[in-house]
Amino acid sequence: MSATIGVTSLVAGHVQPASSVASLWRVWWLGDALGAVIVAPLLLLWTRRDPLPARRGAAAEFAAGLALLVAATGFAFVHASRMLSPEYLVFPFLIWGGLRFGPSATAAATAATYAVAVWATHRGLGPFAGTGPEGGLVPLQIFMAVAAMTGLVFGAIAAQTRQAREAALESRRRLVLALNAARMGAWDWNIGTGEVRWSGELEPLHGLPRGGFAGTYEAFQSLIHPDDRDRIESAVRRSLETRAPYEEEFRLVGADGVERWTDARGQVIQDHAGNPIRMVGVGIDVTRKKRMEEELRRQAEQMREEDRRKNEFLAILSHELRNPLAPILHAVDLLANDDPRLAAKAREIIGRQSTHLTRLVDDLLDVSRITRGTIRLDRRPVAVRDAVEAAADTWRHLLAQRSQELSVDVPDEPLFVDADPTRLAQVVANLLHNAAKFTPEGGRIAITARRENGQVVVTVRDNGPGIPVGDRERIFEIFAQGARSHDRPTGGLGLGLTLARRLAELHGGTLEAANGGPQGGSEFVVRLPVAVIPPPAPSDRVAAPPPETSRAETPDAAARKRRILVVDDNADARAAMELLLVDEGHEVRGAGDGPEALKEARRFRPEIVFLDIGLPGMDGYDVARALRAEPACAGALIVAVSGYGQAEDRARSRVAGFDQHLLKPVTPERLLEVVRRAGA
Repeated sequence: MSATIGVTSLVAGHVQPASSVASLWRVWWLGDALGAVIVAPLLLLWTRRDPLPARRGAAAEFAAGLALLVAATGFAFVHASRMLSPEYLVFPFLIWGGLRFGPSATAAATAATYAVAVWATHRGLGPFAGTGPEGGLVPLQIFMAVAAMTGLVFGAIAAQTRQAREAALESRRRLVLALNAARMGAWDWNIGTGEVRWSGELEPLHGLPRGGFAGTYEAFQSLIHPDDRDRIESAVRRSLETRAPYEEEFRLVGADGVERWTDARGQVIQDHAGNPIRMVGVGIDVTRKKRMEEELRRQAEQMREEDRRKNEFLAILSHELRNPLAPILHAVDLLANDDPRLAAKAREIIGRQSTHLTRLVDDLLDVSRITRGTIRLDRRPVAVRDAVEAAADTWRHLLAQRSQELSVDVPDEPLFVDADPTRLAQVVANLLHNAAKFTPEGGRIAITARRENGQVVVTVRDNGPGIPVGDRERIFEIFAQGARSHDRPTGGLGLGLTLARRLAELHGGTLEAANGGPQGGSEFVVRLPVAVIPPPAPSDRVAAPPPETSRAETPDAAARKRRILVVDDNADARAAMELLLVDEGHEVRGAGDGPEALKEARRFRPEIVFLDIGLPGMDGYDVARALRAEPACAGALIVAVSGYGQAEDRARSRVAGFDQHLLKPVTPERLLEVVRRAGA
């Protein structure tokens, strides 16, 4: 358009004759076209600020290449005018610049070449000189147009190739990141040749080092777990026959010996005739998922087993609680009989069965405290002989009833352990009771103690039926039960061994079970660390601590009549305590809650108050504090009566103003002893 307008203007103004229109237009158009080819790429590409290729030494290589191109142009157009077509020396450099650096470098190199060539031709040098400026510049422009287009085309091809390569590398990088994140890799199996190609991510997922896969279908088969190999081979054949997608989960045994799980998925590729030629797909590492599934299954099974044991335990608990209740109810009816022998027998039954009920409840509470971590040990140096003798005394009546022979073998040398004396005796007593239950009448039970490798070893052995190997750990579980027979002489909740082991562990020891040797039976072995510091006294007998009291005792305290207030929201428990105290000759009043107790205390001015902690509304702690604020009760003996007897419970009762803390159920002897010991 510019050439047409310019030439028309020159002819119309009579600057040029009409006969020169064609030649003028051609020269003008060639100049404008060459300007578009030479200058436009230079402006457009360099204003985009395309960087040089990101490789080491690219800038130095570009500078050196540009210098060589200028030198070659100068040589072709200045010094080699007699050579045949010397102008073509610039082409290798232009092509090289285009391929190595892309369109931007090609545009700069072409402009530099053009500048040198135009200068030389204008000076009458080079292959296009000798026909005048106009005659030489026209073929130069045509030559440079061809050179520029050649360089730009090669540069564009190189740029597109580089961009495609970078895009492919970026795509592959993202794919590798995605595969690694998903713990998966790709595979390609050539069915005809048996060659298998793996992406690098698959080898670590199969327990192989990088490059450690042999690349054959047989090598892949060798990694499959032997138990899964036939199943996977059948699935592959089925997919090849039906062309259906292949999806299977199976185990792998890698070169490192670790068992893994993989989820393999593939698709058959067919040729034009429909024959399977390849199978491609991915392998996904699902080891963690499988382990989680297995863990969930194990936990579910464990929960079902625990639920079954709990249900069995509740059934046993119901049975064991009903067993003593039945004779107690029958004995209560016998108390109404006029025959004193029957009444005495009834009292014995009630006392014995009440003791049994108390032991059941104590076992439940102990297990709960140990499980919650709230049990506290009063540790001191304890003689093992004393703990063993206390345990034997606890169940001597049962052994006599069963006609069982008990032998105790404790060395004369002093054996001490750092332990809670009551809890240590409980460990041995529970093992002895367990032996008595499972040993037939007339059987033998032996308790031995010895020092061994810095430990005290206490063994309880019997000649009962023994313990199956598979049950030697299960019997210590909280809801586990051994074989139960209908003719067992004593019941129980099956918590004795659980308590014994956990108490032994709280003392830093162990408790293990085994068969009793060639003569049969069972053997339980307790191991405890020997006490480092010997006790100051030769013996620390296991016995109940002396009753607490805050009042001075007087010789005639037991004969005095007391004013006693009993506070309990359980009417039967309150009435039974009142009757017991009235029968001893004391003056007794009762109250069922806190406000009633305070009113009665102001009127009655009690000397002793037996106060339940778990009262409705105003609890026993609040009542005790209110009683201490009453002048009428300032000097009274206030005794807590509660089912909570931990150290923190006793400490809280002391802070509230209680003088003593009794644990339910309180025996009549203990209750009357507190009254007799109360000061005037």
